[in-house]
Amino acid sequence: MTDSSEVRRPEIVIDGQVFYRVEGDLLLDADELDVYIETQKALRAQREAARLLAQTGVGTIGSGISPLGQPSSGLLGIMQDGRIVRWEPGTVLKYCVLRKTFPKREWYESVVENMRRATDDWSATCGVQFEHVETADESDALRPPEVVFPVRHLDSGGQFIAAAFFPNDPENRRRVFIDPSYQTTSFDRVGVLRHELGHAIGFRHEHIRSGAPAVCPDESTAGTVDLTQYDPQSVMHYFCGGLGSRELAISEIDRVGAQKVYGPPLTGFSLLAA
Repeated sequence: MTDSSEVRRPEIVIDGQVFYRVEGDLLLDADELDVYIETQKALRAQREAARLLAQTGVGTIGSGISPLGQPSSGLLGIMQDGRIVRWEPGTVLKYCVLRKTFPKREWYESVVENMRRATDDWSATCGVQFEHVETADESDALRPPEVVFPVRHLDSGGQFIAAAFFPNDPENRRRVFIDPSYQTTSFDRVGVLRHELGHAIGFRHEHIRSGAPAVCPDESTAGTVDLTQYDPQSVMHYFCGGLGSRELAISEIDRVGAQKVYGPPLTGFSLLAA
């Protein structure tokens, strides 16, 4: 997550590899950036064609209907090979918070507590499970083998508050970064992590949909699927155009969309062993 007014795409070097920031808190390598730029060009060309057609009164391009039969707006999932991307049923998303990467003990402790609260919120929303592997927090490795993803401090120079990954990212890209600006942000800090974990379980930004204010970041929706109607209070919506919330709470519409992908929370069941 970042300040939505920033449109720069500067380089960020992470563990010797160069990445580029897009959509505020998403990091792409050089090849991915090339694809992203070409997709953006195609999006702009399509929208210009639609604008010209509308001026002539002929019509517009596209039906505005998603593969799930919903209007083209709402909590966005990710599509790959024509299927919705999600973690395999039964997957426990084990994580650690790498203490030695944080310059201050209190920063580490606040992230540990806020991750606990943010993961609890998602687990109470839909059928996803997280587990903090506390013993891995003391690891010297940047990717302890016993976790799905590490949470670590990274000074990006304020280019983002925090940044995460998607479920279909390569294993070595599954990590959550916390910038020093996280400690002083005016956004709810648990909410920032709720937002980033939304990416980690497969949801895109809400404000890139039609219906969002024009001043919000305008990015391609290629490879996405609509799960609900447009929700300006979504946890995945940036604070832009007078919409969104600094609390970054999981809304009731988010709950509906998340349960379409992951089902209801496991706490709602009596789980019996065979």
